[in-house]
Formats: sequence, C-alpha cells, structure tokens
Amino acid sequence: MRFGLCTGNLEVLRQLASWGYDYAEIGGSTVVPFEDDRAFAPIRTELLEIGVPIEALAGFVPGSVPVIGPTVDQAQILGYLETTIGRAADVGVKVVNWGSVVSRRVPDGWPMSKAWDQIERVAALIADIAAKSGVTIAVEAVNPREANILFYLTEALNLVRTVDRTNLRLNVDYYHLVKQNEPPEHLTAAAPFLAHAHTSDDNRGFPGLGAWDQKPFLQSLKAGGYDGRLSFEVRGTFNPQFAEDAQRSVRLMRRLQAEVEGETNPTPRPSP
Repeated sequence: MRFGLCTGNLEVLRQLASWGYDYAEIGGSTVVPFEDDRAFAPIRTELLEIGVPIEALAGFVPGSVPVIGPTVDQAQILGYLETTIGRAADVGVKVVNWGSVVSRRVPDGWPMSKAWDQIERVAALIADIAAKSGVTIAVEAVNPREANILFYLTEALNLVRTVDRTNLRLNVDYYHLVKQNEPPEHLTAAAPFLAHAHTSDDNRGFPGLGAWDQKPFLQSLKAGGYDGRLSFEVRGTFNPQFAEDAQRSVRLMRRLQAEVEGETNPTPRPSP
C-alpha cells in the first residue's frame, strides 16, 4: 500500500516526502483550469520540482461546471475536461477521483431518469478524454448527507459497468462507507474495479488520530486484493499541529498496514 495526502497547498507539498508520504493528491484547482497556458506554466514547473510525485487528483469538476440538469453546457464541459485532465497528466497524475458532488447534483424537479442518462454520458466522455493521456478515472460514491445521486459503491459500480471503459474504475472512501453504514458486501463486489482509495477520521481528521479504527478498512482492502494508493483526505490549515498530525498519522497507518499484511486471511471487523 502507498500512502498519499490530498492537498493543493504548496508548502505542504514541499514537505510531504520528509513527512513520510509516497505521493501527493492535488485538487483540480491546483492546475488553474480556467486560466491560460501562460498562467499554468510556472505552476507546472513548481509542481514538477516539488519533491514528491503528484500521482492523483481530487476536487475534479467544480460546481460552476454542472454535468446534470437543464443548464448543462457541453462545450464548457468538454473544454474544462480537456484542460484539467491534460494538465493533470502533464504533472504526473495517474488517477483522477471523480466525486464532484456539487457539479453532479440533481436539481430540484429534474427527473432522475434524465440525471442518470446525463451522468452516464459525461462518464463516457470523461473516460474517453482521460484515456488519451493514460489517466484512470475513479468514480466515488458519496454519502447522502452530501450528495443526491450515486450514494453507494454498488451504484457507482453499476455506472462503471454500464459505461464500460477500461479506464473508468472506482474509488472507495472509508469516510463515506462509515457515514452511510454501507454493508461490507458492497466493497467485496466493488473490489475488482478499485483503482483508488481514500480515508480519514470522523470530521475529516487524520486517520488513526480519532475514534475510528482504520484496521477493518485496511483488512477489507487486502481481502479484496487492493494494494494501490490510499490518500488521506483531511481538512485543516497548514500549521505546526497539522504537520505533526500528518506525520503521526502516516506512521500509524504504516504500522497498521504492516499488521494487516502479517495476518493470514484477515476477517474484517465491523466498521464503527
């Protein structure tokens, strides 16, 4: 398992390697998708020289680029996707997490049948654009406290199977699994399609530093055959406490992962 941190803060990015992280997961806004290439050029240089591999991207499609509803602008979507995915690949991104709940929110009164048709079409478009750059798109299911479509891993899995693109896969986020009490069977069904994973503690704190036991999640990932990237998606402002927590968290997660790797046929325990 390789551990990364979700951040677009350049000060944090500069220190990730020394803190013990394997890679960074930047936000879509980090590649300034609404600016021209001249504005991106110095950012590109800095990201390439930042000292840690930038392998993933989250915060993919902003709410200002809706993909569901009556105001969808296909030209806007196409331009945004081509710019963002192209620039992300240019700085090393291999997988893009597609949660983007505001962008894919179903407007009040909009038929769900039309919403699903739109999300299937845009999923195919995203995957096709990403394939040109060798990028994998990981669809994220988001709990219903935050989203109003694609709540469960099984729904995201159905989307992936329906669209049927080799580079359209799944992201599993422990935070959302816990928040919606998703049954373990859903992760078992999704495991063959996993391309990325997220975790955190409650309230998006650093994993392992709060009340949530991370070991069951690591056990479930191992049982499903997943041994890829696991990004910590946390909130917080860069300060000495943030730096200390970031380092404690990754050390703890490595220790837990080592324990899981040493187990024979681990049986995941119930999530909190």
